[in-house]
Amino acid sequence: MAFLGDIANNYLRNMVFGDTPPTAVLDVKTDKYGNRHINYREDGIMLYSPGTKNEKYEIILHRPYDETLNQAYSLFRADNLEVAEMRFTVYKDKIPILVQSCKELCTVGKIQRLCDTLSQYPSWSVAHIAVYLSLYDAFQNPIIKNHINDSDPTNGISPLQVAIQTNNLQMVKQLINDNCHREHCDYNGNTIYHYAASSTKEIVFALGSDLSNILNSRNNTGQTPLHVACQNDKPDCVRSLLIIGADVNISASENKNTSPSYVGDYLKENKQHSLNAEDMKFGGTPLHWSSSREVITALIERNCDINALNFDGRTALHIMVLRKRLECVVALLSHMATINISDNEGNTPLHLAVMKGGTLPIVQILIGFGADINAKNNHNQTPRHIIDLKSNDGEKILYALHAVGANRCDDNKNINDCHLGCKYNETFNGIAPEEPPTSIPRTILDQMLYVSSMEKLSSEKNYKLKGGRLLCLDGGGIRGLVLVQTLIEIELLLNKPIINIFDWIAGTSTGGILALGISAGKTLRECQALYFRIKDEAFVGSRPYGSENLENVLKECLGATSVMADIEKPKLMITGVLADRKPVDLHLFRNYTSPSILMNVPLCTKFKPTLLPQEQLLWKVARATGAAPSYFRAFGRFLDGGLIANNPTLDAITEIHEYNLALKACDRNNEITPLSMVVSIGTGAIPVIPLKDIDVFRPESLWDTVKLGKGLSALSTLLVDQATASDGRVVDRARTWCSMIGIPYYRFNPQLSSEIAMDEKKDDVLAEMIWTVKAFMHANKNQVNELIAIIDRDP
Repeated sequence: MAFLGDIANNYLRNMVFGDTPPTAVLDVKTDKYGNRHINYREDGIMLYSPGTKNEKYEIILHRPYDETLNQAYSLFRADNLEVAEMRFTVYKDKIPILVQSCKELCTVGKIQRLCDTLSQYPSWSVAHIAVYLSLYDAFQNPIIKNHINDSDPTNGISPLQVAIQTNNLQMVKQLINDNCHREHCDYNGNTIYHYAASSTKEIVFALGSDLSNILNSRNNTGQTPLHVACQNDKPDCVRSLLIIGADVNISASENKNTSPSYVGDYLKENKQHSLNAEDMKFGGTPLHWSSSREVITALIERNCDINALNFDGRTALHIMVLRKRLECVVALLSHMATINISDNEGNTPLHLAVMKGGTLPIVQILIGFGADINAKNNHNQTPRHIIDLKSNDGEKILYALHAVGANRCDDNKNINDCHLGCKYNETFNGIAPEEPPTSIPRTILDQMLYVSSMEKLSSEKNYKLKGGRLLCLDGGGIRGLVLVQTLIEIELLLNKPIINIFDWIAGTSTGGILALGISAGKTLRECQALYFRIKDEAFVGSRPYGSENLENVLKECLGATSVMADIEKPKLMITGVLADRKPVDLHLFRNYTSPSILMNVPLCTKFKPTLLPQEQLLWKVARATGAAPSYFRAFGRFLDGGLIANNPTLDAITEIHEYNLALKACDRNNEITPLSMVVSIGTGAIPVIPLKDIDVFRPESLWDTVKLGKGLSALSTLLVDQATASDGRVVDRARTWCSMIGIPYYRFNPQLSSEIAMDEKKDDVLAEMIWTVKAFMHANKNQVNELIAIIDRDP
């Protein structure tokens, strides 16, 4: 009956599945093989020759330890002895010991999986197989445990790497507890962390953080585990690798290491600052995946490479532009991110900013920070060429580029798909912003004064500027960005640092801070970035702001111990107001001996004397000149110099004249250098608006009381504006004074579209302001070029 049952089973199997595959594991009876020749025997596994014409060479696994049972497993069948021998060689040393060690293997299904695994990985050791099949008890057998550190001869993978690859956390922990080697690399240079990068965060943490030498190692393709996690879109693995110490500054290629940066502690302490998972698959560093200014700032402070590239050759700045994260773009730029790096397609951040859906503020801030407006990508396309004019800001972006000098496409290049705003010899340049209301210009008078001041230069072709060049910088808080941008445009045409041009620099408030910065060795781009840092770090909370953050930035920028006397050139005049007396008095912080001291003028003994240049710290001078009432508290007895001299030009001219007189009185005539040129730069002219309700009177009714309140408010605003005026009559007087003595006078003060507060924090407002300055300087390039020509007369 049993015989008939086997026939029936085989018949049904053949009916359903066709011929039985040679690798299928079958339940068989041992008595069927009693008369067959045994070609090979190995610990319960045998290779039989065919007994009859219809039989095949067959590998049989007998039940271990119980030869009385008439039961076995047919593992493989073949017509050819050589094929059967090759399979027997793979099975004989592995299947018996695994089955003996793990009794749960003794089922057709599990032995089938064991055989299939060996067929797929014939070179694996018993430890590899045990790991792959999750045979935890197998490692109690010392023979199997001895193979715990074996390498697969074909690719070098270890049992631990197999456990990681199969996401078997329990097995990973078991192998580590059994002291397996964790520093193993496969033949492609992949460490356990490379394998873990595609697994789970739990496995990454289980591997530990004590193997920094392999945690950041590259494999043969130049990738670290962090790169592998990014490429396989495993954000949890990315985060966990960072937490255990992965270096974010190692590029995915050889010989491009930068200084190491570990951000794990930050991520542990700031879990609420998540990294954006969708960007991780493109590689890069946490800077590429950040979604807020705070995270970017923290990562940069931990030495995260600000210009690191992802798999597409893009920096974090490229990514933030693509994601339209203005605050992140500003954060990167304010930490000196390189702005004109091209990605794998040749696109700079500005190219990406003007593409479909681009936003005007991001374009403006990139332009202001020095983006190359005529850069060409791999397709020979400029940013102007690829603007999407159909987007919301498309035509405004076109004008933003046009107004600062972006070129149209060359007619000889035959570039395809050139739109109306870029075609050669077309006239459409986008939509310009509305013109703000301005005061009536004194065109004729100003022209007459200009001609008079230039008379000496015009009459003497060989006239040289022999020193005496004065630069004056107005006050205005965050509008100091206007000063910086104006000087950047002049410096670009000069092709030399602005600090090497002028013999005297006078500055008030924000202008004083800028004067100190460039005199202390900072570049204008560094100063531009500094203003955004001041905005983010100092304008915090409600007014008056705490001064600690501002002072820390000033110390970092100017040095905690540097004094005024350390600056030998140019001569500096930084305004402040001595408010320990009534009326208050204008004070000039100098890096040279004052005219009064040169002439031994007796000092006033009623008040504490001011410090000498060799005693006066730079950062304290900056803090004093910037102590604007209601914005920051007074700095000792000093208030903001803008209360008296927000435009310091007249005071600077007066000081230079007094200094020369003092030198003459001291018989130091050889040091006398008359004033030869004045360049005055403002922080932006605000629009002129009508004003009502300035009447102040005794109220006789409730309505009168309301009108009185409005009048007092308007009057107080007028008084403050007049006290801090840096334009209007103060400029007229300076221009006239220079005309009288026959020296050139240049005033650069762009018209702003709106009144911008000294503590403005909105990035889009500041972006428009910076762009306005650049557009203004481009529109007045003839005047700028004339200034450059005069400066070039210097011997």
